[in-house]
Amino acid sequence: MVQFSSNTNLAFKIKYRFKDETKYYSCIMTYEQFKNFQVLPIVEECEVMKKDVKNIEAYKADIQRAVNLAVQNSTSHIKKLSEPV
Repeated sequence: MVQFSSNTNLAFKIKYRFKDETKYYSCIMTYEQFKNFQVLPIVEECEVMKKDVKNIEAYKADIQRAVNLAVQNSTSHIKKLSEPV
């Protein structure tokens, strides 16, 4: 199990799968984004693949928008920012 710090500047590479889908994706999220994303009803599985990812500042706003859209059950934006696993 990955131990998390309360440092909100930490970033993680995660692997996830949405409900009713068989395909897995990976992307990079901050700790706060990961915490919020993994509990969404549309997320079936979500796990940390790598912690302490560096240099995500430019990417952070895009992934936050994707997480916000996922709250509304829209998965297309986060899939565009992710890689198939």
